[in-house]
Amino acid sequence: MTMLTRAPDGSHFLRDGKPYFYLADTVWATFSNVTLEEWARYLAVRRTQGFNALQISILPITHDRSVPPEEIAPFDTGPDGRWILSRPNEVYFDRAERMIEMAVAEGFLPVLTVLWCSYVPDTRCSRGSPIPSAMALEDVAPYAAMATRRFRRFDPVMVISGDTRFESPAEAPYYGAAMEAVKREWPEAIISMHLHPEGELPPPFDTAVDFYSFQSGHHIAHADRPWTLAERFCAYPSRVPVLNSEPCYEGHGRITQDGSRWSREEVRRAAWQSLLSGARMGVAYGAHGVWSFHRRGFEFLARARSLEPYDWEDALTMPGSWDMGFARYLFETHDLFSLAPTPMLQGATPQVRVMASADRSRLAIYCPEATDLTVTVDLADYDVQGIDLGERRAFWPVVEGGLPSLVRQPRHSGDYLVLARLR
Repeated sequence: MTMLTRAPDGSHFLRDGKPYFYLADTVWATFSNVTLEEWARYLAVRRTQGFNALQISILPITHDRSVPPEEIAPFDTGPDGRWILSRPNEVYFDRAERMIEMAVAEGFLPVLTVLWCSYVPDTRCSRGSPIPSAMALEDVAPYAAMATRRFRRFDPVMVISGDTRFESPAEAPYYGAAMEAVKREWPEAIISMHLHPEGELPPPFDTAVDFYSFQSGHHIAHADRPWTLAERFCAYPSRVPVLNSEPCYEGHGRITQDGSRWSREEVRRAAWQSLLSGARMGVAYGAHGVWSFHRRGFEFLARARSLEPYDWEDALTMPGSWDMGFARYLFETHDLFSLAPTPMLQGATPQVRVMASADRSRLAIYCPEATDLTVTVDLADYDVQGIDLGERRAFWPVVEGGLPSLVRQPRHSGDYLVLARLR
């Protein structure tokens, strides 16, 4: 597999010299919850849907997962049945290597989280774990070095932290030790850190990563995070790509305690709002049941907060997964990588997002619902096309040229994309 390189403008990555749209499925529990036969079936479906990256936690997320009746532990176990966190289980890691080998053979980029916050003392994750999971600091570097040696040959992205918000004094030393160990074993590794929605990257981490990975998350009270966090991380000190690595998961509870779940339409909205707000590296997707590789009968630890997951094979073909493949298709075929967020609308709500080329010869507008759009360029000399994202079909909107120009609302009620190119 060819390593990624950063594009000259720093907004995305290249592979073989061509823009690479990172479309990741979130499958944190791959190494502990799925058989090799199931993994092969899973890979075949996601490849067909257009996914090209897989976000996996090397170790189980002990406080938030589906627990199978039987599993191979990532560490040796003591007489009391507890994991010995200083002694990784070779059988577990042999199997994990085989699974990554299978994924790479199908064309996927492995994106491996080294140290979820449940392995760091005094975080909400380790405190909420039903088993003791916080590692000793002196065990972090040997574990991270071992994992890097195991997986390096597959050219993965190495994500140092999982769901962190630097709430514990231990986090910086633990992630620092893990990052140093990864870099020592593999100086060329592409590094990032997966953050909690409320997480910020303090120095020196803010300049040490190769891309910024934020999480807009699953809380309905913060539906503005797809664009506000994209804007925040685009203003960070390093000129590196920005990614929404965890928008709301399709079918996941909205964290409102009312039993409602995130819909396909809401997931698609979060993805496009991130993309057109500067997070142009790509986007991740999650289906509730696939990320945990849940099976009926498994115990799910976060049911009260996230609701019961679907069986992973049922969740695998949720309609939002196809929407994400279509987003990749549109981004690549219309070269949206070369556009940047630009204020070009009058009277629009913040949910409407717009990008343009530097010379304003090309525009892209995302609108979550049918409405007129007032654009501050004269569209009389532009070819203007609409894309109905729900139906995945093209349409041609009514455009009234002038300064400003008016793009009349379409005849459907769902979200859509407007693409304009100067003739």
